[in-house]
Amino acid sequence: MKQRKRIWVAFLAAVTLLFFGCAMAGASPSPSEFPDNRPAEDASSQKDAETIVILHTNDVHCALDDNIGYDGLSLYRKEMLQDYENVLLVDAGDAIQGGVYGSLSRGSLIIDLMNDVGYDCAIPGNHEFDYGFEVIDDLSEQLKCGYICANFCTADGEPVFPPYRIITAGKKKIAFIGVDTPDTFTKSTIHTLIDDQGMPMYDFMADEAGDRLVECLQNYVDEVRAKGADIVILLSHLGNGESTDRNFTSREVIRRTNGIDLLIDGHSHDLIEEEMVNKDGKKIPAGQTGTKLSAIGKITIAADHAIKAELITDIPEPKGFAAESVSRGGKQVWVDAVMNRRIEELKAGYANQLNEKIGELTFDLSLESMEIGKTNTTRETPMCSLTADAIREIAGSDIALVGGASVRNGLQSGTVVYRDIANALPYMNDIVVVSMKGKDILDALEFGARLLPGKNNAFLQVSGLEYTIDLSVPSSAKEDAKRVFQGVEGDYRVRDVLIQGTPLDPEREYTVASYDFLYGGGDGMSMFANGELLRYAMTTDTDALALYIGVNLMGKVPETYAKPSGRIKIINE
Repeated sequence: MKQRKRIWVAFLAAVTLLFFGCAMAGASPSPSEFPDNRPAEDASSQKDAETIVILHTNDVHCALDDNIGYDGLSLYRKEMLQDYENVLLVDAGDAIQGGVYGSLSRGSLIIDLMNDVGYDCAIPGNHEFDYGFEVIDDLSEQLKCGYICANFCTADGEPVFPPYRIITAGKKKIAFIGVDTPDTFTKSTIHTLIDDQGMPMYDFMADEAGDRLVECLQNYVDEVRAKGADIVILLSHLGNGESTDRNFTSREVIRRTNGIDLLIDGHSHDLIEEEMVNKDGKKIPAGQTGTKLSAIGKITIAADHAIKAELITDIPEPKGFAAESVSRGGKQVWVDAVMNRRIEELKAGYANQLNEKIGELTFDLSLESMEIGKTNTTRETPMCSLTADAIREIAGSDIALVGGASVRNGLQSGTVVYRDIANALPYMNDIVVVSMKGKDILDALEFGARLLPGKNNAFLQVSGLEYTIDLSVPSSAKEDAKRVFQGVEGDYRVRDVLIQGTPLDPEREYTVASYDFLYGGGDGMSMFANGELLRYAMTTDTDALALYIGVNLMGKVPETYAKPSGRIKIINE
């Protein structure tokens, strides 16, 4: 069924190309043009009809009722609609992944809430692709406003989603152009979709200098201007974080383009309201709301096009709405009472599964090493070691290799229920067993260690294996513009690799338990493809950890996991 859908997607892309030509030449799927966002029942002569208010969120990561919550967002949107005729709500990506309810529902529960709140425009972030292309394809239809994204294209250059949306608000046409980080190609399963010639079916406009991405976005800016857009907004999941390629940051894109009036950003989890300078030296307002609804972004566009950006961290006491005050994060928060009940209703459907007891812990199982600031993406950590041991044991392999960033939380002392496991491993990665040569295992370890002492999501946590990283040796691992491993051109900083106590043999074949994500080349780990897929373990990392604690360890996690065991050593810092 999956193969037929992929073939159908490829066929549609080919037909579109024949009839409409290349998107970069100017033709594209017809973007939606909404005539008016104002609900008829909200119309009032006493409302401000000239000012446009745009509320925005990013990197919500399944925070149904954390911080402000979707119920607080719903209340604030209603309050804005009480005062203004033209209120829009948009999201800058990474909404459906990062929490247990997103994982268990494969994102659909979050989409239901976004529909209930009333989003007018949304883009996919890199984590919208975590559940696979077919899931995001279905969710894009489930989401009432759909997704827009200018740089997520077929290999022929055709946008998979509409590249932009023009919404008429009052007397102005507001154009939203969507863009997702090109890093999505290696950080999601989308790279595994190939055509009959073995070539990738999809592209995020990545190249070494960032020229293709800039050209793509500038073309669409010019296109919406030609269609009469008064205000052009880049709805972006690019960010400016340390793990973001410098050429693909939102700041760099703004610096190299003109015609964009406003940046609404995501991806790097920043809490910002600032200005960025564009190609013409013009200052462009930019906003990002952190993560998990710690804030709501609010953009006010006056009749004279003056733009004001601010962050809302507290919802004011409501005026005439069904609201209630709830305690969150040690403070009282006003929320929409109807939406709050809706969230509780959706959560109740998973209560029995999430409250199932797995075992007991007599200590905190940390996601950090004993060193301050050294985490699962830079050092061996107890939680990752337990996870890797569980995967190796359940899969029955020689070793296990686990991307450090796949483990998102530790476990607290006391009773452990399935909810705790699912929060720790929210991706629910499928486990595979692969036969790999020692040389490819060494390359995987080297590529995972290339950014140390900086963080790297691909830093490999291990089981059945020990290794040393010598930071006095500069990394000579090479990658292409899409951050895919190309080889090692000098000395290895990884050394003294032992597999079950015996030195690694570069020519020997070992059985390796890992994620299908890494086997498919995720995080740029192309060396996994040199191995032979032996089998799927028919379980996820989440269920493997629950089974390992509940059955193999008989519900009692030994205190040997209370601190790092020394399976990964870092020297010469």
